[in-house]
Amino acid sequence: MACSLTCGLAAAFVIAMVLMNYWMITNQTTQKYRAQLPSSLQKTYDEIVKERTQIFYTGYIIGVLLAARLIYYNTQIKKEKMGTCAMVCLTIFIAFITNYFYYTLSPKTKWMLNSIEDPEQTKAWLQMYRTMQLYYHGSLVLGLIAVGVLAFAFRI
Repeated sequence: MACSLTCGLAAAFVIAMVLMNYWMITNQTTQKYRAQLPSSLQKTYDEIVKERTQIFYTGYIIGVLLAARLIYYNTQIKKEKMGTCAMVCLTIFIAFITNYFYYTLSPKTKWMLNSIEDPEQTKAWLQMYRTMQLYYHGSLVLGLIAVGVLAFAFRI
């Protein structure tokens, strides 16, 4: 049961990340938003994107390091070893959940809303923000549905 649950959650995160990256590449929302900004705000926007990207990758690296520690513990210290399936799924889950919480809870130095100068820019930012929210949460829901279908198909 634990292996199925862990693998389901890990697969949902992997599918969600793949879908989110696909949607980000194929949709021009962020490029359109950046293009409508004055050059001074484009610089601010680029700085914010750079900071958020660094936070994202830092969280992912921490997650991978925690997962590696779990692998070491399971293979070198623990007397009763986890199965391969459970180990793989748990390490994926740990990496993604650590990344998610690290990114969400990390303090951010700049916020685009603090730099926006007029109501049209606020509307454009809100539209881009809502689109990105929809992509992220939509991809997570689709990942969970995909895992549910796989679990049903293979009776995991």
